[in-house]
Parts: sequence; structure tokens; C-alpha cells
Amino acid sequence: MKKVLINNKEDFYRKLYFYKSIFYRNTEFCSNINDEELQSIIKALNIKQKRDRIEFIYDYCCDKVDEFYKEKDLCLFNNNKCINQQKENCVYKNGCCRICLYQSKKGCTTKNLSCKLFYCDNVKKNNKTIKMSDLKILKLYSLRQRLMVFENYFTSREEFLKELNVGLLIFHSIGIVKRIIKNSIYLRKNKM
Repeated sequence: MKKVLINNKEDFYRKLYFYKSIFYRNTEFCSNINDEELQSIIKALNIKQKRDRIEFIYDYCCDKVDEFYKEKDLCLFNNNKCINQQKENCVYKNGCCRICLYQSKKGCTTKNLSCKLFYCDNVKKNNKTIKMSDLKILKLYSLRQRLMVFENYFTSREEFLKELNVGLLIFHSIGIVKRIIKNSIYLRKNKM
């Protein structure tokens, strides 16, 4: 197996598109640079099974977002309603901007990266929020997969990872329609 030593961060990020290609499939990447984000990208590149790499990237991003927002209340929740729900005097309350079947009284029951990255304009205007571009490891996903992450609301982690592995937008689009229908049925049933 060929080895590539990373000595320069900027150079590494410029070449990342090539490093994730088939030409570097039998390559082991390593670096002595003490940078957590760089080390996580290298770790992901060294995962040669597509499914395992996709899962590692997804979980890493979810954990980084959770870590960034830990102990922060950007949505200014009061009585389990966000600032927009308070302004609009909404009757429903579930600790989320939207009503989702994965919400519980203890919060979201699944890891959903899209939901973790979504914040309304009120929150973005008054706070620093994480964007997809801040998570450099997402560059290891294809453009198609990044588009899928951008619009993956109201789904479980497992269901979405299956869609990411297939990577076809048609399956993802069908999945979105199924989730909208499933969520609508859930909402009508529970009359939220």
C-alpha cells in the first residue's frame, strides 16, 4: 500500500478532490500536523469501505455540531417553544421549529445532520451558526451526497445513510416524498 504524508494543510485541502478519487484507493494517508479536523479527514480517507466512510463522516459531523452548540440556547426556548413559535403564539410545542415524528419530550430521537444545521433567519441574524461549508470533512462526499445532506429533514439516521450509500438523487427524491407523506399522516393522527 502506498503512503502519502501530509505536511501542508492548505496543499492537502487543494488536493482533497484527487485524494478521494479511485487513484488513491490503495493509499494510506498520514500527517504529523496537530489539527483535529485534518486528522478526522485523514481517518475518513483511510476508511476504504464506502459504507463505513459515509457513516463515519455523517457521525463525525453530527458530533461536531452537537459539541459546538452544547450549552447554547440559540432558539431562546421558553416553555418548549422557540422564539418564532413564541412570536406567532403557536399552540403546538415540541422543542423543534417544525413538527416531526422523531421529536419526543426529551428532544430528537435520531441524529439528523440537516436538522442540526438548520436555523431560521432570526437565529442566524443574532448568532454564529455552523454551515455545511464549516465542516470540511463533508468535501469527502460527492456533490450529489452533499445536496442530499442539505435537504434531509425529518428522517432517521439509518434511513438516510441508506440513501447516501446508494447516492442517486431519484431515490433521495422518492425518500423525501415518502417522509413528507409519513410526517403528514403522523401529524394528522396526533392533531398537532
